[in-house]
Amino acid sequence: MEKKTTVLIVGAGPCGLAAACGLRRRGIDVTVLDSAAEPGNGSRAILLWPPVLDMLEELGVLAEAEQQGYRPRALCYHTHRDRTIRLPLDKTNGALVLRQERTSRILEAALHTLGGRVERSVRVTEVVNGKDAVRVKAEGPDGAQLTFEADWLIGADGAHSTVRKQLGIEFVGTEFSRSFALAEGQVEGEFTREDAHYYVTPAGVLVLIALPDGEVRISGALDEGEKMSLEAVQRLLDRRGPGKLRVSNPSQLSTFGAPHRVAASMRVGRCFLAGDSAHVHSPAGGQGLSLGMQDVRNLVWKLTGVINGQLAPTILDSYDLERRAAAQKVVEAIHGLTRQTLFPPIALRLRNVMLNLLHRMGRLRDILLPSLSGRHVHYPDVLFGESQSPGRGKKAPRAEPLPAPGMQTPAWAPKPEGAGLNGFRLITVGSKDSELARRAGTLVEGRPSLAGYGHLAEAKEGFLILRPDGYVAASGRTVAQLEQAWQRLERVVQEPGKVETRAAG
Repeated sequence: MEKKTTVLIVGAGPCGLAAACGLRRRGIDVTVLDSAAEPGNGSRAILLWPPVLDMLEELGVLAEAEQQGYRPRALCYHTHRDRTIRLPLDKTNGALVLRQERTSRILEAALHTLGGRVERSVRVTEVVNGKDAVRVKAEGPDGAQLTFEADWLIGADGAHSTVRKQLGIEFVGTEFSRSFALAEGQVEGEFTREDAHYYVTPAGVLVLIALPDGEVRISGALDEGEKMSLEAVQRLLDRRGPGKLRVSNPSQLSTFGAPHRVAASMRVGRCFLAGDSAHVHSPAGGQGLSLGMQDVRNLVWKLTGVINGQLAPTILDSYDLERRAAAQKVVEAIHGLTRQTLFPPIALRLRNVMLNLLHRMGRLRDILLPSLSGRHVHYPDVLFGESQSPGRGKKAPRAEPLPAPGMQTPAWAPKPEGAGLNGFRLITVGSKDSELARRAGTLVEGRPSLAGYGHLAEAKEGFLILRPDGYVAASGRTVAQLEQAWQRLERVVQEPGKVETRAAG
């Protein structure tokens, strides 16, 4: 018997679950498959940076996550045992420390509340990416042969993705030969547990982060040929840490490699890749889950709009172009950061001189924190199919620069509410009596289904067309630019209700 669904999601990690929740909240029928018999255990990704928190807030579960985790007060970079660079964190650039298993459980509970569930012990064996549908064969519990037909497929099944392999997508990149230790257990001794610690001394690099349940994560590159053991972890602490710390009662002693790979394509026909199935890198900086959740947030609103007939199908082409460009930049940056952890002592000393110099100049915080918090991620200007130009008309006034297409929505713009989570928003700034503001009102009045409208009485002048996922679709200062952007929006947004879809049951 063949089961039919609108969207089939393979993989029930945080990214697969978040995609399922996001689609279900928008009324889309979703089926989630996972090869494991039980939800995953283990801490894995523990630093939830703002892109993850934004997604959790959108799904209505951020408050619960905050109750189970904690927010570090600062990042501490120890360039010497008696020299520390402390970078305070706030809600704009800060992270939440939470074990990945808890993040997954929160999301799966949310999926249950939305009427969905995960079909476990189901291993995908074949993916046929057809013109009109995707057909998937799988092996269920006790070897039962299962078949699924879906309008769309999202592969969120991890670094060894079966979906990616079935689609024949190359996983391009490299891997460091060194092994990295990851240990969690009790640590006796004095260190500030409310902060996240990075020991970057000439002796090597060590990461020390307290977990919400009282354990501490310890991570760092093992010496060449060294085997993982509690004694090896203690040697890392002694040589690279603050001294006088003792690790005991480990709940986890493992090693990991440092692959840095990005899928050659994140979309093939009706199939998409998201999360670790599309890109992997070392845990340096804790960017893996952040990158994956941005995939999900980028894809969910576009796919929903196409399914419901509100967006032109061509908008899905932008997913691969935008997310692969972002992934390549992040993976390249993390590759460089990981390489630094393997520097010889003299190179580490030079790196520390630069860190301390930037800190004294007051620039380190502005360089490092936006990068870690995902504020530097931006997209190529591909959503509307071409870059914008001023066009003819009144010359743009001199004013504070507006964010360009593909940049993140500025902090001064109002957050979307209700239907704003699914649609575009046109925001004008400046005088409400300006020619630009009047024309914006006329355009929205004529086609209210294209975008919501708002005005801000700011000193700057111009307009923004904002996407549902927190990025700028278009910006400008003149009426001509606004009309040009509106015409492009008309090519993307269709009259609602033209395409039938299988509604969520």
